[in-house]
Parts: sequence; C-alpha cells; structure tokens
Amino acid sequence: MKKFIKLSVVSVLLCSSLAVAKDATQAVGFSAGTIGAELEYSRIIKPEYNLAVRVSLGGLSWDDDYDDTDAHYDTNVDLFNIGAIFEYHPMSNGFYLATGAFYHNDDFSMKATPTGGKYEFNNHEYLAKLAGTVTGDVYGLNKVAPYVGMGYDASLFDSGNWFFTFKAGAWYQGTPKVDLTSNGCALDTIKAGTCDQLRLDLKKEEQDINDDIKDYKWWPVIHIGVSYRF
Repeated sequence: MKKFIKLSVVSVLLCSSLAVAKDATQAVGFSAGTIGAELEYSRIIKPEYNLAVRVSLGGLSWDDDYDDTDAHYDTNVDLFNIGAIFEYHPMSNGFYLATGAFYHNDDFSMKATPTGGKYEFNNHEYLAKLAGTVTGDVYGLNKVAPYVGMGYDASLFDSGNWFFTFKAGAWYQGTPKVDLTSNGCALDTIKAGTCDQLRLDLKKEEQDINDDIKDYKWWPVIHIGVSYRF
C-alpha cells in the first residue's frame, strides 16, 4: 500500500507539471493489465492533427509459493514502469495508434528450497538436501523499451466525464536471460568434485532455458481501465 501511495503522489505531480494550459483537453485514468496497475494522464497536444500524449506510472508486486515432491518454491515478481506515449487518432474519436517508450525496472526471481528427494540437472541427479537452495534470476532486459500499439480512449474527443479505455501493444525488452545458482557448495554440503559437476550442470540448464526464451524479446501490453475528462 505504501508503494502504491508513493506511485500515486509521483503520478499526480507529473500530471500537474504537464497541465500547463487550462483550456487543453485532458484526462486522468487508471488501468490494469500485463504491466501492473497504472495511473495515467493524457492531453491533446496538436488538435489540428488529432495528436495526443499519454504519460503513465505503474507497477506490480507479486509473491507466490508452492510445493512439489522435492522442493518448496518461492517466486517473486516486481514490476515498475514509467511510460511516455504519443497517440494519433485518425478518425477523431477514441481509436488511436501509438508509439513511444517505457522505462521499466523489473525483477523476476525464484528460489527452490529442498524438502526431500532429488534434483535433476542436465540428466544428472543430486540429493536435494546436498544441493541446497537453487535460485533463478532473470537479467539482460533493456531499461528503456520502445513501444508500439493501439487502443481506444474517447475521453479527449467525446463529451462527458467517464470513459472506458483499452490498449494493446508491446514493448521491445531485448533478450531475457536466466542465471541459476545453488548454495550447496557454499555450505560445504557436497564434495568438491561433485560441486564442479553441479556448476557445469547448472550452466547447461541455463543454456537450455536461455535457448527456450531467447525469442521472447517483446513484452505484451494489454490493459483495460477508465478515464476521467476534466
């Protein structure tokens, strides 16, 4: 809740700094979707060309845990983003085409704590109690991601106050990579030779995972929400 309040305050200040013309058509909004919950501010910047700008600030924090036969898993997802998008409304209504960029600072991690049984890495088995906790982290994502998309928001063109909004697009985040580590060797729970093999097997697992996810360079942005015109 504290984090959301901070985001709200920053968003209000950002919106206020952009609202320099009292007679400009402008709106504020809230949306939720694949990049978390967002506060948004939009305004017409070139009415003769049906051009608008939209700035947003949002994010998501999500934690989950579950168990299987060999381990207890803890997952953590933290998303934070600031967007600046230019919109072209070709039919002078809510439909628009958009391009811009997002600054995003995202964290994805998972920890596997052994509860018994065995791990299997690169077709080699390791006692879970000896291999220790296995941690996976995602890295290699671009901090600034170009965005293209489309959407619908009639708040800048129709009369009234409250409007439904929708947007669909994607930002280019680069090639994600995964880093796998085990703390079993640091705890001296397994022999040195086995440690060397475990490191090699974890690297091979990393390579396999990275090969599987290397094409996921675009992050989908699909949101629905509401806007208020003032």
